[in-house]
Amino acid sequence: MFKFIKNVFKSHKTHEVKQSSQSDEKKISASLKKNKNYISHEFENCSDVEIREIKIANDPKYTAMIVYIDNMTNSSTIENSIIRKLTLRYERNTYELGSVEYCKYLLGISDSLIYTSMEATINSILNGNIAIFIDGLRVSLTIDIKKPPGRGVEEPTSESVIRGPREGFTESLATNLVLIRKRLKNVNLKTESFTLGRETKTNVTIVYLSNIAKKKNVDELKKRLKKIDIDAVIVNNYIKEYIEDDPLFSIPTIYATERPDVVVSKILSGRIAVITDGTPLALTLPAIFEEFLMSNEDFYLNFITATVIRWLRYLSFLISLALPGFYVAITTFHQELIPTPLLVSFVKARSSVPYPALLECFLLLTVYEILREAALRMPKSVSQAISIVGALVLGQSAVEAGLVSTPMVIVVATTAIAAFTIPSTDMYEALLVPRFILLFLGGTLGLLGLICGIIVFMIRLIALRSFGVPYMEPLAPIVKSQLPDIIMRRPMWNKLKRNWFITGKASTKRKTRSYINPVVEDIKKLLRKFKNGE
Repeated sequence: MFKFIKNVFKSHKTHEVKQSSQSDEKKISASLKKNKNYISHEFENCSDVEIREIKIANDPKYTAMIVYIDNMTNSSTIENSIIRKLTLRYERNTYELGSVEYCKYLLGISDSLIYTSMEATINSILNGNIAIFIDGLRVSLTIDIKKPPGRGVEEPTSESVIRGPREGFTESLATNLVLIRKRLKNVNLKTESFTLGRETKTNVTIVYLSNIAKKKNVDELKKRLKKIDIDAVIVNNYIKEYIEDDPLFSIPTIYATERPDVVVSKILSGRIAVITDGTPLALTLPAIFEEFLMSNEDFYLNFITATVIRWLRYLSFLISLALPGFYVAITTFHQELIPTPLLVSFVKARSSVPYPALLECFLLLTVYEILREAALRMPKSVSQAISIVGALVLGQSAVEAGLVSTPMVIVVATTAIAAFTIPSTDMYEALLVPRFILLFLGGTLGLLGLICGIIVFMIRLIALRSFGVPYMEPLAPIVKSQLPDIIMRRPMWNKLKRNWFITGKASTKRKTRSYINPVVEDIKKLLRKFKNGE
């Protein structure tokens, strides 16, 4: 059974889909009637597809056909900007009516939007563009003036913002790219597009800075994207599961965010962003462990305050991961480690509980996860009431009924609150499985099992890679220049170089140390005075 599962996931990474040889693409005919019949057949029973015939410059000799999807573009824009221009006669026109040059001159169509195959034309129509067929021409001319209905730019819902920009990504790929472009006005910002999903034909764009990002990472990402052979891509998690390095481990190796400012900061550090049409989330890679415990809002605070908050996050991560297992281990196997007054309180509290601490903690954690999931799925007006009922009514009733003990309620509540301090939702949810594993190890083998479980968990983290980058760097391997970023949030004037593992080269953020030199000189003066006995 395990061998079968291993082979399935192995084939997920190593098997390359061989695309069958396709026949020649359907070419556009010079006959407008044949093109219309083909389009009508392809879009049969599609009531929202409009096919309109017009006379160019009101001349019966030149007939054209316009194809578009209704409501993907404003109807008044089509009438005024396309049909009206094509049907009017211009006396000073130097091009022959019904020619490609005439339409390019009249409508400003670029050569990249002129197709000779029906497949490319139909894909362009499905993307919301307008296609123009002219009788006698074996090409189609497409115009990109689509404006599909969509949500406006709003504050992110899954990532609360206290300080900083309140703009969040939307479901529109074009809008998301603009949100990045307006923050990075740089010709080195590259955007490369892919189409994934045989049925959905979803547009996916990768964004990176060519002068900073590691070319090997960019090429590897393109390679993995091209290998994806799937019928539909609805959200970017479909892509994430195909390109991540280790799908068998719950810890995320690709970062996801709704905030454009976070994406821009990661692009500036040498990472690559993956943006999917229809998803208000962006993926950034490669990702390392420390960035899942860091918040972009740290840079809106004083670096001393941000450092203390970062330490609290590290402590909360450990509490959320190991506190239930630690409590069950010491109350079950190592009572001698508990002070006598506290031990007496624990014994009194558990005197009416009919089952062991391991089962009690497991049931309480399970009920908490059920309540959390219910609160997420219910409407906002009801979810708050569910949280209050679950936390107060059920918790208090369970203690009074002797189903759970008061210390266990405190332990589970502390675990839940500590988990909420983790900025990344992916990391917060990824701790669910390791937490239960450490709980069972602590409840069956005591502190020895708990410590061994934590060691195995750390070894697994050290062995992880994200597009070739060690997941636990700069701790494993140790990178002295990056270690201060783990301990503290360094001042901006102290951050000179980018991470070598991410960029693959010596990349600096600024060329001078003018902000540091005065501080260094003052320290040297103090040392000289100290040596001279002054």
